[in-house]
Amino acid sequence: MGPPQATADATASSEEEVAARHAYLSLARHIRQQNQPICGLWPLGVNKGCEEVPRCLAMALVSLGISVGLVAPSECWRDGTSQARLSISALGEGIDLLTPEWKQRRNVAAAIEQTLEQVRDHYRCILLDLSGLDTVAVREVALLPGLAIVLFAGAGQIGEFALAKIRRRFPAERLMGAVLVDIDPSGAVD
Repeated sequence: MGPPQATADATASSEEEVAARHAYLSLARHIRQQNQPICGLWPLGVNKGCEEVPRCLAMALVSLGISVGLVAPSECWRDGTSQARLSISALGEGIDLLTPEWKQRRNVAAAIEQTLEQVRDHYRCILLDLSGLDTVAVREVALLPGLAIVLFAGAGQIGEFALAKIRRRFPAERLMGAVLVDIDPSGAVD
């Protein structure tokens, strides 16, 4: 009986999608309630599969009426030789992708700070995709004024002890919390 199984799989998938949207909406509400205009999103213990997390969170914020600037991960930044420039492209209604120019691939925190100076007044919320950065770079970024870090931990990818150790490396007032993200073997986020 093929069709009933296909229907059950589709229902389970639909329920997972609804649960994921609800989780992002819950985090978006928390960000709004905390009046946190700049959030760094840092995935831990996840090599791939978290690419959609910043985009999904941005869409949830937009659904609450918040304009969002999403700073691309540093691996996508353009190598530049002139003064800090910024490429802005629309990702959807209310969401812009911000791609900084990274002069000579030097200090990440300085590049982000220059970007924030240029766009801070244009968006109600700015999300920084910090994937691919090491702990030292994220700690430097966390010291920027008005910025909080949200940790995204892959389910089964990082232990509680390791997560607690990482959390202690940041000032408590700079951490908004940690979110558990389910990732299937193909790398897709649930």
